Amino acid sequence: MKKILIGIVIGIGLLFLFILVKGLFVAQLEVPKNHVTVRISIKSKNEIDKLTLTSSSSKQIIKLEGQTETVIIFPNPGEGTFKICILFSDGKEVCSKESYVEAGYSPKLELTDNEIRTVEWN
Repeated sequence: MKKILIGIVIGIGLLFLFILVKGLFVAQLEVPKNHVTVRISIKSKNEIDKLTLTSSSSKQIIKLEGQTETVIIFPNPGEGTFKICILFSDGKEVCSKESYVEAGYSPKLELTDNEIRTVEWN
C-alpha cells in the first residue's frame, strides 16, 4: 500500500513538473495591439523569388527559402486593406484580391501556382 501511495505522489509531481516546463518550450506568437497576422500556406511547386505584402500602412518584402508556411505581422491601426503578391523565379506574378482587415484579424491564405485564396478568417 505504501508503494502505491509513493507511486501516485511521484506521478502527480511529475505531472505538475511537465505542466510547468511545457510552457517554456512551446513557441507562442505575441502579436502587438493594432496589428494583423496573416498566415500563408505555400502549396506551389514552382520556386518563389519573393512575397510582397502591401497594406494601408506598410509594405513588406519577404524572401522565401523553401518554406511551406510563413506568418506575416503588420501594423494596422483601425481599418485597412492588404494585398499579397508572389513573384516566381520564372517572372510570373500572382496577386491576391485586396482584403479588408481590422487590427486583431488573423486571415489564413493558401498559395498555389495560379492563385492566392483565403481559406479562413479569424
